[in-house]
Amino acid sequence: MDLTEAGQLAAGLMARHRLTGWRLVFDSAKTRAGVCRYDRKEIGLSGPLISLYDVDRVTDIVLHEIAHALAGPRHGHDRVWKATARRIGCSGERCVPADAPGVDGPWVGVCPAGHRTTAHRRPIRVKSCRDCATGFDASAIYTWSYLGEAVPMDPRFEAELARIRAGRSAPAPAPVPLQVGERVRLTGTGKYAGLAGTVVKRGRTRYQVQTGAGLLSVAFSAVVRGAPAARNRP
Repeated sequence: MDLTEAGQLAAGLMARHRLTGWRLVFDSAKTRAGVCRYDRKEIGLSGPLISLYDVDRVTDIVLHEIAHALAGPRHGHDRVWKATARRIGCSGERCVPADAPGVDGPWVGVCPAGHRTTAHRRPIRVKSCRDCATGFDASAIYTWSYLGEAVPMDPRFEAELARIRAGRSAPAPAPVPLQVGERVRLTGTGKYAGLAGTVVKRGRTRYQVQTGAGLLSVAFSAVVRGAPAARNRP
């Protein structure tokens, strides 16, 4: 759709739904079509994407953002927002359909089977092909190039890839279950992290650990053995 026409369409819809004091802006976003900025009273539309869409899709995108403005910042895509969206004529869908036109990024990822994806920024996480597997699959990892050239990847990407490859070549042995009576230490970042205790019961996925803070139910992955036994002071 022509951006001038899209702007006129959006302005008309905003006026119809009484978004007084709000303004419309076009931006250069390439991975999202629209945005509602409550703090600025601003609805933003992606120039690159809107120019690829037809009038029906643009209308739905604008109404989607108007519904956000009407529902308020606390509602996200909840039932209040959806009811508001449908009331004003929007489809109520959270996202643009996956088969909608898109803007290819300069980063191109190709999986071993030849499937292709693109990104607009240098990848920092390792990703696998969704056409090959619904979940992450280390055998279907994308290999990336930038503007057709092989270039160094982000250090975080390289470190994660190295860990994945190391895990495939030398799988970690399964942990030996802790026994009732063993002394343990709780891990993680919560308020009980570092707390020592004794296993008093073992379930299918969790331990019951008696600690100074009381009896705690702890996931198998959140404890390590070897906490020193408590000693009485002389």
